[in-house]
Amino acid sequence: MRSTAGVYERPSRRGNCERDRLATRYDEVVTPEFDVVVIGCGPAGNTVAYRLASAGVRVLMLDKEALPRHKVCGGGLSEKALREAPFSLSPVLDYRVGAALVAYDGAHPVRCERSGIGAMAQRAVLDGFMAQKAVAAGAVLHERESLESFEPRNGLLEVRTSRGAFTARVLVGADGVYSRVRKQLLPRATPRLVPAIEARLWPAPDMLDLVGDSCIFDLGVIPAGYGWVFPKRDHLNIGLYRFFKRTDNLDMRGLLEAFVARYRVLRGYERIAVKALLVPVAPVARRLASHGVVLVGDAAGLADPMFGEGIYSAIRSGNLAADAIVSTLQGKGALSSYDRRMRGLRFDLAAARLAAALFYSSPRLGFRFGVRTRLVSKLFMGMISGTVSPARGLIGTVGLTPYWLLARPSPAVASPIFD
Repeated sequence: MRSTAGVYERPSRRGNCERDRLATRYDEVVTPEFDVVVIGCGPAGNTVAYRLASAGVRVLMLDKEALPRHKVCGGGLSEKALREAPFSLSPVLDYRVGAALVAYDGAHPVRCERSGIGAMAQRAVLDGFMAQKAVAAGAVLHERESLESFEPRNGLLEVRTSRGAFTARVLVGADGVYSRVRKQLLPRATPRLVPAIEARLWPAPDMLDLVGDSCIFDLGVIPAGYGWVFPKRDHLNIGLYRFFKRTDNLDMRGLLEAFVARYRVLRGYERIAVKALLVPVAPVARRLASHGVVLVGDAAGLADPMFGEGIYSAIRSGNLAADAIVSTLQGKGALSSYDRRMRGLRFDLAAARLAAALFYSSPRLGFRFGVRTRLVSKLFMGMISGTVSPARGLIGTVGLTPYWLLARPSPAVASPIFD
């Protein structure tokens, strides 16, 4: 956890009896029930709630569903996401990824092995665990309670929910891509969304062992995107991500079925559960904190455009929001400092959008001259693990142009995963 915030202490009242009586009557009017209300118990909201509760802030967490609940997500955790988390996530990891197999349309796989690629978790388990840590730190959790509206009142925010109303100094919108908080705060904001389709697949006997601790990326199973196969404890998480819309990639359900038929480890599955999702790949506004409200994670539009991964940005923005909120409650800064703290993350996401636009214009060439070229492949793997920033990866790839145009491609590896 990266934090410079201290412990928030509510000011004590001192003075004569008359001042105490006046202060008591004043507190009856303006003292909120909570310092902060957090809407949404994903990685972003849980990070904010845990950090604030640990600092002595009165926090209420609301989630419209009962925890744990499945979220449509690949559940891949980069090494930088594990480092950014405010506590160890080891208890809920299914696997530490040992290798990445990158192929093109199920052929010519390249095996990329390195320590610290990342890990795999199931979102239901991850979110439930993180929420429990926040509650243990002192946060109050209300499940099956959804936000209806909020409005300023007497210098505070009145937050109305499906079960009542609360007052708070700060409201945190961590309620995902369809955020109600964002829609009320920024009614004209139009998130940039790209589609993905995800499935939990319980494979035929012995196929799970065949995949082991490897994750698979396929750059040819969907035009202008990629497919993935991630191992989980008792199933595989598979899916397709589409960065550009084209006439030949509109039928994502059909392309997913073709993906399943293309891979030996996916065919003959015992059961499958498919869901579609939208991924927000650009910040929804220049200002993500205003009028006592802060947007984090997918509600703010912070997913990585290159891979569609949002957990790192969710945790990172949650930490930055917690720092800004504690500073504000201590009277040492304004809530708008969150936007200043977000500049580095915004820059990385802008670089990732440019990299994605170049790469997904022709994944075939990206595979031939990038993934199958040793030095460029290292940059690619570094971007997956988080040891290489999107800007550095983009600049490094462009700088290596003479090399990857002339270098011989790495040979394909033999693997029982592929036919």
